[in-house]
Amino acid sequence: MTPINAPTAGASSPWGTIQQATPFVRDGHTIAVSVSTASHGGFWVAPHLRTGMAAIETAYSRGGWFEEDCDWALAYIGLDLGPIDPERDLTEAAMRTLEAYHRQHYAAHAHAA
Repeated sequence: MTPINAPTAGASSPWGTIQQATPFVRDGHTIAVSVSTASHGGFWVAPHLRTGMAAIETAYSRGGWFEEDCDWALAYIGLDLGPIDPERDLTEAAMRTLEAYHRQHYAAHAHAA
């Protein structure tokens, strides 16, 4: 099941028209979507999950969209997306990204692990 407002290919994103949209589904509901466009991409987070880590806004990310270079890891770790699909588990890469670009969030999650 996909919420009506979950982005799909052809829809608009902060980086342009979405060429590829890969959903992350938990309990039959899309909770996040990885999107890519011709020039950039990132993660979209379902509105009901935009609390805590997912509510964070940066200079490049807001309104539930997290850009792919530095901010994607905020959503990925905050929503614990790694276990959803073990073949796409990017938890280690996300932690390295947090350590490099969002040290305060890295420290919080490194101590919890």
